[in-house]
Amino acid sequence: MTAVAQKKDSPRYTARGLAELCGVSERTVRYYVAEGLLPPPARRGRGAHFGEGHLTRLKLIRAMQQAGNDLGAIGEYLTELEGELKARGASLEDALAVWTARNERAEWSEKRRRLRAAPMPVHRYRITEGVELLIDAEAAPAAGRMQEIVRSLREAFEPEE
Repeated sequence: MTAVAQKKDSPRYTARGLAELCGVSERTVRYYVAEGLLPPPARRGRGAHFGEGHLTRLKLIRAMQQAGNDLGAIGEYLTELEGELKARGASLEDALAVWTARNERAEWSEKRRRLRAAPMPVHRYRITEGVELLIDAEAAPAAGRMQEIVRSLREAFEPEE
């Protein structure tokens, strides 16, 4: 991960201020720094502050989360993205614009689907005879986690000996 450059006259944010601007908790900001998703703030201690680059990066992380990506995938993507952007002379702001537009299109498409009363895509899991589990495709957990849930439900419905 590359350091986020800050200009002398650019806005500075505390962890709390940065969090508020992006709709996350201050703890989340600190977690992202600890996990390497966000670069550390400039300076340490009471003078620590984040800049515009941090704000853009955090907005990009949030946009990728809203598109359904987990933090591991986001971290890998950001690493690859930085190299690509540098090679093309583009910035994180450019990438954020793409993700934001993508999310807006997805939201608009979802609104249109709901207005037309189109059926919601669901995942159907047969637990046992006469018992099925339906989960909204958008709310479904990761495949591995879903397998654990189905396995647990099937065990719960097994006849007792």
